[in-house]
Amino acid sequence: MNVTTTDLLAIAIFTITMMSLVGTMVGLSPIVPAVIAIALISAWGIDIGFWQGKFGAYAQAWLRARDPKYRERVSYHEAGHFLAAHVLGFKVINYAIAGIVGQSLGEVLASESFNGIEGGVEIEVDHSANSVNLLDRYCTVYMAGIAAEQLMCEGETEGGLDDIQRLRQAISSLPNPMVQERWALLNAKNLLGDRRSVLIALAEQMQNGASIEACYQTIEQAALTIK
Repeated sequence: MNVTTTDLLAIAIFTITMMSLVGTMVGLSPIVPAVIAIALISAWGIDIGFWQGKFGAYAQAWLRARDPKYRERVSYHEAGHFLAAHVLGFKVINYAIAGIVGQSLGEVLASESFNGIEGGVEIEVDHSANSVNLLDRYCTVYMAGIAAEQLMCEGETEGGLDDIQRLRQAISSLPNPMVQERWALLNAKNLLGDRRSVLIALAEQMQNGASIEACYQTIEQAALTIK
């Protein structure tokens, strides 16, 4: 899902180039695309130099968040991580739905962690834990976002590239990492599939920017209906 500010700049320059070529055919002054190009490049330079590209990232997230299908997909993806983490005994301490959780532009520009496009679920890591199946649980949580998209979005996935990269780093030393990866995805799908109604209720809450406490309450209330 991630699209960088540089990618958008490249698209904009390509569009302006095409405007220059087509403009001569329809009588458009070549000054117009030249002025637009200079303005865009200047804005890009200022954004990169002063705000590390966060203004562009915020604009991308804001624009994509106008699409209801995109908001729904992202909320299912992050709700999958959240629900799997909770079921497997991890404490969720923060989450973000890209471009949806209320943050003003000023807050974003002042933030050191905002990356704009990708959401995320942050869990509490207990470094003292010594569990035989701890890696299995982590792997399942990593793949739960992709699993949620496959379950709720007709089998298609758009997000999860970062999840897969982190998973592969975590299991790179295993004898058969691809077997572990496939197992984690299957396990996540089974876990979420048994709790589909909970996933739907949680995704709706997260899309609306509910607090962590409200999300936990939603899980508990929705879980009562499937018992």
